[in-house]
Amino acid sequence: MRSTLGRLRSNIYLFFSIFLLYGCSNSPEQNTSSLPNDSNNYIPQVDTSAKRISKHRIDTVVISDLKFHPDEIKVHKGDTVIWINNDLVAHCVSEASSKAWTSLPIPSGGSWKMVVTQNSDYYCAIHLVMKGKIVVE
Repeated sequence: MRSTLGRLRSNIYLFFSIFLLYGCSNSPEQNTSSLPNDSNNYIPQVDTSAKRISKHRIDTVVISDLKFHPDEIKVHKGDTVIWINNDLVAHCVSEASSKAWTSLPIPSGGSWKMVVTQNSDYYCAIHLVMKGKIVVE
């Protein structure tokens, strides 16, 4: 029993350390400078009627209340999707069927982006009830 508790405690310390290190990094994929100070209530408004200025566009999925908003997003091949974590806890984004891609834990106020190449169902491996879908048109 002690051995199991010791391993659990070590795993918790390891996860917490990784979470802190990732949250403090200056990773180019973590860009929170465009979020307002009260980012917990920030859900960006996306003008879906806008024409493409370049060949590819950037689409946003906001994470809040243990959900992806929107939970299904329609994009074109080569578009970039950015997940912005406005929740109080860390989340991740992981491809569901073959685990082809996954993010590191995205801390509260952080973000992660990916260029889309195919349809994908995804989920948060930290909170398994969180699910989303990318549809490539």
